[in-house]
Formats: sequence, C-alpha cells, structure tokens
Amino acid sequence: MSSPNDEPTVDSDPKAVYILTSLLCMNCIFSLVGNMLVIYTFLRERPLGAPLRTILCHLAITNLMIAGIGEPMVVISGFNLRWVFGEMGRKIEAYTVTASGLMAMSLLAFVSIERYLRVTPGQKFLIRQTTSVRVCTLMWIYNVIYASLPFYGIAAWRGEGIGISNSLSWDTNNKIDVAYVMVMMATGYFIPLAVITFCYNRILHFVKQAVDVYDEVERLGHNIPADGMTMETQLSKTHASTAGPGVSVTGESSLLNAGDQEGPSRGGTSKTGDTVTPEVSVDTTTKKQTSTVKDSSEEPGNRIKAAEKKISNVVAIIIVSFFISWTPYTIVNLLVTFDKADYLASGINATIPAFLAKTSTVWSPIIYCFMNGEVRNANLRTIDHIKRRIRILYFGGRL
Repeated sequence: MSSPNDEPTVDSDPKAVYILTSLLCMNCIFSLVGNMLVIYTFLRERPLGAPLRTILCHLAITNLMIAGIGEPMVVISGFNLRWVFGEMGRKIEAYTVTASGLMAMSLLAFVSIERYLRVTPGQKFLIRQTTSVRVCTLMWIYNVIYASLPFYGIAAWRGEGIGISNSLSWDTNNKIDVAYVMVMMATGYFIPLAVITFCYNRILHFVKQAVDVYDEVERLGHNIPADGMTMETQLSKTHASTAGPGVSVTGESSLLNAGDQEGPSRGGTSKTGDTVTPEVSVDTTTKKQTSTVKDSSEEPGNRIKAAEKKISNVVAIIIVSFFISWTPYTIVNLLVTFDKADYLASGINATIPAFLAKTSTVWSPIIYCFMNGEVRNANLRTIDHIKRRIRILYFGGRL
C-alpha cells in the first residue's frame, strides 16, 4: 500500500490546479451550508408533503456525503498538488462519491416520477409516505452494494485526471469490467435522464394544454367560472408541484400542500406566496372589487400564461443543470472506455468534467428547495431561529 508521500505531484500548471481547487472549495462550502439548512428546515418546519419531503431529505444527505467526505479530500489534495490520503483514502473517496452520486441520480428520477404522478390528471396511483420510504431504502441498498463491487475485484479504483480525485478505472479491456461500467452508465445517467425528461415534459405538456383550452374558451366568448377559476387553480398546483418557484397565480398561498400534505405541518400553510401580479381583493358576496380599475396584468389569462412561463423555465433549469453536471463526465468516460481516448483519461481534460459533476451538490438544493416558495419561506424562518439562538448564546436573553 502506498503512503501519501509516494504519490506523484500533478504534472499540470499549478495555477490551473489552484484555480480549480478554489472553485471546488467554494462549491463544497455552499453545498454543506445549503444541504444542512435544507435538512434542518425539513426536520423543524416540515414544509411540502411527506413523500416529497422524504425524497428531498435523502437527496440532501447524498449531497452532504459528497460535500462532507469526498470534496474536502480532493480540495486538500489539490492545494498540496498531489493526493495526500494514500491508497485507502483513494478508495474511500472514490467509493463515497460513486455510491452517493448513483443514489443522487436515482433520487432525481424518483422526484420527477412523484411530481408527474401527483400533478398530472388521470393518475390512479400516488406515491405515499410509506412508498417513498421503501423505495428510498431499496435505492440505498442497491447503490451502496453496486458501488462496492470494485472492492471485490470487479473493476478498480484509481486516480483520475491530474490525480487529486478518484473514480473507476474506465480504460479497461476486461469484459466483466466493461459490463459493470455499462450498467453504471445506464442506471446512473441514461435511465434517470430519460425518466426526468419524460416526466417533466408531460407536466409541461399538461400546462400547455390547459393554456390552449383557456385560449379557446376566451375565443368562443365563454366566461371562466367565477367560483374558483378551476384552470388557474390547477396550473398553480402544477407549478408549485414541479418543485420550482412557488408561484400562486391566483394570489393565494402555495397549493403545493393541497393534495400533497399528509398530516399537519409544523410550519403550517404558507401565509404568503410569490405572486405573479398584485392581489386584487374581491368581496365574494357582492362580487365587488376594492379597486375600480383592473390592471390588464391581473387578467386570468395573463396570470395563467405567466405561470406557464415560470413552469417552462423551471423544467428547463432542471434538465439543463442535469446536462451541465453529468453529460461531460459521462461522455469522457464512455470515450475512454470504448474509444480508448487516452488523451481524455489524464490531465485537465479528465479533471474538469469530474469537477463539473460535483457541482450537482449545489444545483439540487437551489432547484428543488430554494426555488420553491414554501421551502424558501421555511428556510428563512429557520435562519431567523438560528440567528436568535446565536444571539442568546453570545448575548443572553430569550428566544
């Protein structure tokens, strides 16, 4: 077994290594803070429905494993310009990142399935809390065991790129190792990508259908029902359920809890939501508006189309972030495995895609939590609570 001092110094430009390492260090800090805040908020405030909250909690845990174990080891090695944790440390870092990465990809696909079943009409099956717990448990068992196979002689761990991070040995000629790599690529990239694209595409298709129906109703001169604006309500629910910005097109609180919450929430229903337009108070008994002039932006059609645009943006961000994080890494490794592109297996060419993949630990809390109005408000309440506790700790007083 090699000692840390036996590891060679990287043969790349030290300035480039320091820049990449500094960026990864920032990514690590933001990942740790963001994901710890998400977990604490979910435990304290309990926003969202229980099934979705459970899945996102597991996702935050996988991100913490990468940001708390794998990334610090890479950052320390990067600033030392060589791997400093020895052969066993190399295996631990590679295994942690691989198992957590596979689990994160599985959870992203599971989130999209849960949202698809929850918000699109005509679905006979909904994912309940017990189902989400069981599925997450099975995912952990599969990914933890599958990622551990290199410890038993199937494939192997080794340094990648400039040698400060680790992964599988992609350039293998062994048929069993190649099969192992292919299954990993399928379950860790191609299948999740297909599931995510399909589910969010169907959600977006439903929203566009709703807008088309609304436009047709307006064209024919029919009135929209005054008792609830059914289509706006459904679009608001759909938008909130995509786990994007919590926009309520009707000016009411987020409808994510409606039909999604299983049991009382400690944080309660959000009292305020991000509204597309200023609210117009309406007396439901007299149908009399408090404002005598109605802004054109407050028309139901404009609010629905604004919600559709928001949903489209969220879906685009989800898919684009997935591509940015994982596609370069996947393509490089496939080329190394099947085309024997040795120039991609070492140096900066292999390090940059690996570092991009690690940015997924920041993308996930931003997209699935901080861009959701209800979770964002719960996070703000948690931050206020933490600040009060800090003031008490240092200055005394009451909560």
